[in-house]
Amino acid sequence: MSSILKRISQIAESEHLTITAMEQLIGASKGVLSRALAKDTDIQSKWIIKIVENYPHYNAEWLLTGKGEMLKELIPKKANLIHLYKDLGHMEAGDQVAESNQALYQTEYIDAGDWFPGATAATRYYNTSMKEYPSGCLLILRQQKDLEALIWGEHYIIEYGDNSVMKEIQPDEDEQHLLAYSTNDVTYPDGRLKYPPIKIPKTQVRRAFQVLGHIYKRHNRDLIYT
Repeated sequence: MSSILKRISQIAESEHLTITAMEQLIGASKGVLSRALAKDTDIQSKWIIKIVENYPHYNAEWLLTGKGEMLKELIPKKANLIHLYKDLGHMEAGDQVAESNQALYQTEYIDAGDWFPGATAATRYYNTSMKEYPSGCLLILRQQKDLEALIWGEHYIIEYGDNSVMKEIQPDEDEQHLLAYSTNDVTYPDGRLKYPPIKIPKTQVRRAFQVLGHIYKRHNRDLIYT
């Protein structure tokens, strides 16, 4: 058996795969690998490339030449740790329920990974005023210390006075206030908005966090089916 075929067989064994299953996974016709193994014949280079692409944790140099280790050396990834704050929580209709000054106190850290390189904080969101965000989702945030650098139309958590709200932000004509809008336009029976716009004095803003994205877990089950 050729050395490359032997090493392909080793990969399949390491992955607990039959050769037929590996053929399916790399998109090859049934028998492309098994016939080559049985008859000790060469295989097309495109299937070797497919194996490298589908199993990137195996050393390509080892597969081709036998040199080096079978598995690549994993380089530890530097964690992107950010503060995870307690729930914003329990905000009711209008989002104007007073919160304590510790509405976003630090509790622990999470790793924001590569998706959110600019993130500085995270928290959970329990409300329905912003229709884009399921209740209970995890918000990934970036603190914006310069109010003049706010991006209009973006979503922010704004802490002002004793309040904490998450809204879409727009400028006010007088330039002294922020206009905070909900994207959920649900109304009461009399036609009034359940989540009316809020006018926030800039002088009262303590902190502002841009919402970079959110993560939502639909199920919480311990069993993993294999």
